[in-house]
Amino acid sequence: MASALRSYNRFVLKSPLLAMSLTTGTTMGLGNIISQTVIEKRTIDTVDWGRVARFSAFGCIVAGPFLRYWYYGLEKYFAGVRFKPLKMMITDQLIAAPFLNVAFLYYFPLASGKSMSQATDRFCKDFPTVMKGNYCVWPAIQLTNFYFIPIQHRVLFVNICSVMWSTFLAYVTK
Repeated sequence: MASALRSYNRFVLKSPLLAMSLTTGTTMGLGNIISQTVIEKRTIDTVDWGRVARFSAFGCIVAGPFLRYWYYGLEKYFAGVRFKPLKMMITDQLIAAPFLNVAFLYYFPLASGKSMSQATDRFCKDFPTVMKGNYCVWPAIQLTNFYFIPIQHRVLFVNICSVMWSTFLAYVTK
């Protein structure tokens, strides 16, 4: 385990954007597999692999890159500020959380072949549930992240925590 963590640390320091994008895509895909097999009771041979791929793609292409630059930007913006982790968490929850959830809730139906009208209907149905769930768990996770986790590992920490979040998103948006 220690060897794997050292290898990841070298990778994230050498190629932070790639490492964080791949990690986010992997954990989002894993959350979707968990939702389909554990919550929806599908067998592994009936898993909708296209759905898994769409979740993973969002993590690789949107969430991972966004989080990489977002966390470094927050770190720089709040450098030397009193109550820095608390202010970073509040900013994150007021800006990044709604942004990523809106992006995901529109992306997923559109990537599944739905129309913009269908995506908007689905967004209106799911957004309150998703944001309520977000505000129940993410402020505490992000406070922990900003207080204790080194900047180069913040996306990894969030990705580990987000396996269950991705499971929740997969269930809500199924």
